[in-house]
Amino acid sequence: MNKSIFITGTDTDIGKTFVCVGLCLYLESLGLKIGYFKPFQSGAYIENSKKLAPDIEEIKKYSNNIETKYSYLLDGEISPYLASKLNNVEIDINKVKKDLDEIKKNNDYTIIEGAGGLYCPAFKDNLFIDVIEKLNEELIIVTKPDLGRINHTLMTLECAKNRGIKVKGVIINAMPIKKNEAQEHFIDELKAFCDVEILGIVPKMDKISKDGIIRAFEFYKRFV
Repeated sequence: MNKSIFITGTDTDIGKTFVCVGLCLYLESLGLKIGYFKPFQSGAYIENSKKLAPDIEEIKKYSNNIETKYSYLLDGEISPYLASKLNNVEIDINKVKKDLDEIKKNNDYTIIEGAGGLYCPAFKDNLFIDVIEKLNEELIIVTKPDLGRINHTLMTLECAKNRGIKVKGVIINAMPIKKNEAQEHFIDELKAFCDVEILGIVPKMDKISKDGIIRAFEFYKRFV
């Protein structure tokens, strides 16, 4: 097995990293060798005199056996494009492709995480939708069951479709137990206008544990 999937969101703060953590931990629990790749990581921080990548540290909180890799680590909690510009870093997509090939070669399943949504600026003249197209990766879209997210989700799907990017499906993140009216009908409303599969619904978790995360992502078993 040598599979990979690119995780994007309808916009920022949608829970992409949490979904990546969940997929990595669940796939690891199946006995697979797992890789996590973040092509462009902005928001770098210093801890114990070491420069760290925040999303990679989220993976490491739960497992030291998952291979993690980034191509560019950038300062500033801003888009990779702006971070690279302000830090005078020239991004080379060929380095990204090489790094991705290496981590994929070492693992059964590689989870690739973008930043923001498809139209988040990645680097000079390139949005993340351009990066996904150049990497030729299949896509999972992460959304939340909140008012306004149907619009965001359908626009993201349309953008991917117009570029010929294959979409595996949608993961709905942070579904609360106590739902408001929009959340109660979110799934049926999305299905009425969505022509791709809803892969799974991740519950909103007040107490987060490794076992709890793995259980929340068991829906992915039929897609491995």
